[in-house]
Parts: sequence; structure tokens; C-alpha cells
Amino acid sequence: MSSRIPRVSPWGVLWLTVVWVLLWGTLDLLNLLGGVLIALLVLVLFPLPRVELRLRVRPLGLLVLLGRFLLDLVRASVEVAWLSVRPGPVASGVVMDLELAGDDPLLQTLTAEMVSLVPGSVVIDLDSGSRVLTLHALNVSTRHQAEKVRHKVRAQEARVLRALHPDPTSLLDPRRRRGEAAADAAAATTTEESS
Repeated sequence: MSSRIPRVSPWGVLWLTVVWVLLWGTLDLLNLLGGVLIALLVLVLFPLPRVELRLRVRPLGLLVLLGRFLLDLVRASVEVAWLSVRPGPVASGVVMDLELAGDDPLLQTLTAEMVSLVPGSVVIDLDSGSRVLTLHALNVSTRHQAEKVRHKVRAQEARVLRALHPDPTSLLDPRRRRGEAAADAAAATTTEESS
């Protein structure tokens, strides 16, 4: 029985050492060596899973994503500020579930974070396995308003996918998604029949 020591990333050691030195506030040999030892200890005792990045950065898509995010941020900030000072009844909210198109957990998390950073919406849960995003939206009292929020979240995810996913068309084109779902169902039926 061999005891296997997890592989340690040099970048992880470097970053944790930098954090250690910054926390102590002094750069000397003893502090640097202590930081390296603590970093190694943390990375050996608490190994992180390898993350596979399947990203393809598209500069134009990234520019659109960031520009629209900043615009949404300013617009929603003004709307929420008005809701807090306007006369009248207290604004109501709703909790809703949405199914995301993407299957990459990193891009799902990025979408959820960008949605949550815009005032007026808070992500409560993200189940990456079933691709369900649960969020609370402010000032929603009708089905039409809820559909507008769903549309905004789906549009945000589409911008994230167009900016960073290797093949966003496969996820965003409804005809391709229906075709892939039909092919998966046919493959499952064939597998069941051969069993």
C-alpha cells in the first residue's frame, strides 16, 4: 500500500505564499519560507480537483458582455434606488427557477455571479448538474414581469456563452438543441432495446 502525495501546483504555492506574506506585512526570509511551507501543507492536505477550462475567448463577444453588464448595472442601480425612495407600497419580489442552456459549471457560475451583481436580483441557488438557477427578483408581481426577468437572465447567459464558450451556437440555437435531444433519445432507446 503506497501513500500517494497529491501533485502540487507551483502556481498554487506561489499565490498562497504571496497571500501569506501580504497577511504578515513583512518580506523577510523567515516569513517567505514559512509561507512556502504553509502553502505546501495546505495544498497537500486539501487538494483541489483539476479544473478543465474549455473556454474560447472572443474579444468582440467579451466587449459586448462587459459593456452590457455595465449598462445593466447602472440602470438597475437607478431603478432600485428609485424603489427605495418612491412613495407608495413596498416593492414585492418573487423567487423563480430558470433552466440554463450551458452545461459548463464555470460559465454557469459566471452567469449566476453577473446576474447577482446587478441590483434587484439575488441568486439563491445554482444546481449545475440539472442546470437550474434559482433567484429572487425585486419588484415582480405579475407573470409578465417574471417573464421579463427570465428573458434578461437568459440574455445574460447568451452573452456569456458567446464571449467564452467554444461552441455557443450548439447551445443557443433551438433547432440544434432539439436535434441533439432527439438524437440522445434515439440513442437511449437503441441502448435499452439492445439490453
